[in-house]
Amino acid sequence: MTVDRIVRYTVMILAAAVALAGILVMAGVLINVAITGQVRIVMGAVIFLYGLYRFTVAYFRRPERKDS
Repeated sequence: MTVDRIVRYTVMILAAAVALAGILVMAGVLINVAITGQVRIVMGAVIFLYGLYRFTVAYFRRPERKDS
């Protein structure tokens, strides 16, 4: 297993964790109760979509060719 694969899988795992955190923010688990419902939903959706975007980019990115 090369270093590139390890980095790729690590990025994918972290991106999935960020997406999960976004879901938990929307559910109200990871955020202060004083924040209104709409702000919590929007903030959670942004965090979730960012995690989903990073996961998708890491999943579909092709490895760089190293021409020696």
